[in-house]
Amino acid sequence: MVKMGSKPAIFTTIVVLGLIIFAIQSDKIPTNALPTLIDSKYISFYKKACELNDAEACNDLGQIYDLGKGDERVDYEEALIYYGRACNLDNATGCNNLAYLYNTGQGIEKHNGYALRYYKRACDLGDLEGCYNLGAMYYHGEGTRPSKYKATKLFRKVCDKGVGAGCNDLAYMYAHGIHLRRDLFEAISLYNDACQYGEASGCNNLGNMYETGSLGVAKDKIKAEQFFDKACKLNDVESCKKLGYVLDQKIQTIQFKSDIDVAHRACQHDNGISCYKLGELYAMPNKLVPKDEDKAILFFNKACDLGQSQSCRRIGDFHRNGNSF
Repeated sequence: MVKMGSKPAIFTTIVVLGLIIFAIQSDKIPTNALPTLIDSKYISFYKKACELNDAEACNDLGQIYDLGKGDERVDYEEALIYYGRACNLDNATGCNNLAYLYNTGQGIEKHNGYALRYYKRACDLGDLEGCYNLGAMYYHGEGTRPSKYKATKLFRKVCDKGVGAGCNDLAYMYAHGIHLRRDLFEAISLYNDACQYGEASGCNNLGNMYETGSLGVAKDKIKAEQFFDKACKLNDVESCKKLGYVLDQKIQTIQFKSDIDVAHRACQHDNGISCYKLGELYAMPNKLVPKDEDKAILFFNKACDLGQSQSCRRIGDFHRNGNSF
């Protein structure tokens, strides 16, 4: 589920088709973090504001005690009280955060029935993370009987509003034909939407598909690397590891001298991918050709001019690293 200002976005889906593993998990999405607090007077005035029925102040106090902000230590009982007050004052974020505490059992007794209730209230009050988390509850049957129908409606609702996790999990359902008719094209499209919305799992799933040629896409190591790179920048550990492996294996795409000759001819005929591969060949130490950064830049430049974006970035990285790969 999603909680404002604390945990990283979770509910990670891993692809499982061929060599890819798709999996919907029950973790939730975090909300925006509260700015760091350094003055206890700040907290005291927020408490006064909360007592005067300022819902946002109540929710902020909940985050202070939930996350141990400023001079305050983590105190989940206090967080529960202030999130509860915020929710009672119709603060959607407060309801979502309150539900998260019950759903995860952080500092209090885990109670999915309460979690479901407050996620629903958060959703009804317009909190998209609350709607997504509610969908996850229905999908897994947490605090209620499983309902893929309700989960699908909620995932679609938040996906249409730009919540990448909803697109990611809806894609999983299309990929496996769960409640929905199996549609691989729709699954790929939704994974792409998830990635564009900043959901690391969507980028990772696309990277896996292009790496292994699953879900009807042709193997494409360059696209795989691009998606792993994007997921890695979104702090997806698995993708960072995959990215390192892909970079290590790049040189294997050109294994023999005859392959190098073919790549040179293709690059001369303006094949951007071949120019890119040659750039990588000369950029890294290997047994086929001596490392030659000048040649690497030459090929990357040509590939970049031919619209091969990864080559443009490689040149940018070269200059950012002090003219070195």
